[in-house]
Amino acid sequence: MALIGDIRKRSGLLIIIIGIALAAFVLGDFLSNRTPGRGRGVNLIGEVNGEKILYTDFNQRVEQNIETQQINTGKESLTQEEQFQIRQQTWDQVLSETLLQEQVSELGITVTTEELDELVRGKNPHQYIRQSFSDPQTGQFDAATVVNFLQNLDRVDPQMKQRYLAIEKAIKEDRLNTKYRTLVSKAFYVPKAFAERDYKNRSTTATVRFYSLPYTAIADSLISLTDADYKKFYEENKYKYQQEASRDIEYVSFDIIASDNDRDKINKDVNALYAEFIAVENAKDFVNSVSDERYDSTWYKKGTLPYQLDSLMFNSPIGTTFGPYIENNLYQMARLVETQVRPDSLKASHILISYQGTNVNPDTKLTKEQAKAKADSVYNIVKNNSAKFNEIASSTVNEDQTAAKTAGDLNWFADGAMVPEFNTAVLDGKVGDVTIVETQFGYHIIKITGKTTPTKKVRVAFVKRAIEASSRTMQDIYTQASQFAASAKDQESFDKQVEENKLTKRVAERISVDQNTLPGLQNAREIVRWSFTEDIEKGDVSNVFDLDGRFIVAIITEVREKGNPTLEQIKEFIEPMVLREKKAEKLIEQINSEVKSKADLEKNYPALAMSVDTADISLGASNLPGFGKEDEVLGSIFNLKAGEMSKPIKGNQGVFVLVIDKINEVTAKDDYTTEKRMMSNAFTTRSQREINDALKKRSEIEDHRLMFY
Repeated sequence: MALIGDIRKRSGLLIIIIGIALAAFVLGDFLSNRTPGRGRGVNLIGEVNGEKILYTDFNQRVEQNIETQQINTGKESLTQEEQFQIRQQTWDQVLSETLLQEQVSELGITVTTEELDELVRGKNPHQYIRQSFSDPQTGQFDAATVVNFLQNLDRVDPQMKQRYLAIEKAIKEDRLNTKYRTLVSKAFYVPKAFAERDYKNRSTTATVRFYSLPYTAIADSLISLTDADYKKFYEENKYKYQQEASRDIEYVSFDIIASDNDRDKINKDVNALYAEFIAVENAKDFVNSVSDERYDSTWYKKGTLPYQLDSLMFNSPIGTTFGPYIENNLYQMARLVETQVRPDSLKASHILISYQGTNVNPDTKLTKEQAKAKADSVYNIVKNNSAKFNEIASSTVNEDQTAAKTAGDLNWFADGAMVPEFNTAVLDGKVGDVTIVETQFGYHIIKITGKTTPTKKVRVAFVKRAIEASSRTMQDIYTQASQFAASAKDQESFDKQVEENKLTKRVAERISVDQNTLPGLQNAREIVRWSFTEDIEKGDVSNVFDLDGRFIVAIITEVREKGNPTLEQIKEFIEPMVLREKKAEKLIEQINSEVKSKADLEKNYPALAMSVDTADISLGASNLPGFGKEDEVLGSIFNLKAGEMSKPIKGNQGVFVLVIDKINEVTAKDDYTTEKRMMSNAFTTRSQREINDALKKRSEIEDHRLMFY
């Protein structure tokens, strides 16, 4: 229903050969446009294992994906946030494609012409083909449509041809991806020895007594931590706290709002406009000349107008006005323009004859006069013959080929949803009438097939004026923000200025380089880019940012670079672990002083305030019953023999001493098929999930997007 959708109010990109937008799979011809030989310069946005990614190519890819998203969603434009997300997704696509291309090239993986042809028009076509050539009404795939489309590929709209070729390219890349992933998953082999070990790990158990002394046995207040304690723990464990680059900032907002003087002036202007609004003859032209929003010709039914207007407009004579009133920070005034009794919904079928310049069919050679003559001829044939109408509406004569699939039937549509000429023709005629009308798409022969019961509707003209700050007020607020930024040289002076100006300080922690929003700020990319400026330091204060109707001044409160954090950056975070280390030292010393043997343990554990538990634990266990994840403890169990006692073990919840009462060995099996299958399936699942991340980790990737976006 692509063309039908365009007739409904607005025109756009016309897609008339296949039922749904082929552009859903536009990937663009990105890889072939790279220039590996160029050095770094203003046009280099990234590099993957030496493969240069040029900004011009990348940006073209982004624009293609934005256009695709607009087509798929029916939006005329995308928000800044939506565009940002598309840039992020495009970058991920580029990385994945580049890494895949590198791998398949090295391995010699290809997709032959015959294989690609089978995926396009074979017995089991690729899902992209099925989706693109399925009837949007029934969801049924039509293989004949594919064949017909390909036979006429050189005669279709060039833009349509490029979209198809992009889909073909996407199919090829998807096939390469599938082959590569299959190759990786099938490369995993499970020897019998591995399967036997896995079986033993899961089946062998040990009957263990574990004596525990929790860290809570020592109050935190009894432990004093020194810088040396923190440093020792940090040096031994910093590898565990690897981080990506991030920033912490604080910022203040100077909201751009109308002053009292601004409001007084706007109020006077609006009252003067209202006096004119009451007296003016042409309300539509008046609205278009003075309102912040253009005249809206919508017909409103009862209950759809704002509550303060609804009853008044439906029970008053034409010319009745109301206002001015304030709603959504707008001064508004309303005037009843027209009343009619109209149906809510209409139903019609049509035959479209276009001509050069309508952009419906780029291949048409018809002039406007020739199209009119053809339309008149068709009209004379079908106006009194319903069977002929359906026959011609289903043929190639009807240039709305989507509607042709339903004999021209457009189904029910809301009053006002079609372009005005089409809507008026259906509204003014009677059910069963056949009429002809010209629109921006060409000539329509229309058969009116249905109308709902008419109800009273009204047209209302609205004048709207935003309550906005004047340029003088904006300049005054900018001056305040500039003075704040100039006076705030460091954290101390920043905080002092916040207090003196009675401002509210906001905090944004761990900002990532690919972030677009901040708390309370939807489009904060410029602040993020500033925070990652080369040589940025803790305590740096920004200039004034103009964002979302407010002026922002920010200060850097923490700079984290990729890799190991500094001790100061994680000192507060690791404090509980450092405290635990010190407690463990004391508890181990305490246990060692009283326990030299199993007999000592059994005799002295109550006095040491230790508890004792017994459990059968397997070699592959991941949790210690009653204590959760205790890897050090579990890992020590099978290093002991039956009857042995362990040394005190530093755990997560406390210090443990183990006594192995019995090792429960399992008998080896002859057949480990089940174990092999389980291990192989686990690897396959993991490889499919983690292969992209694995390729990225082993690759040298340079990302310079921050220089451009």
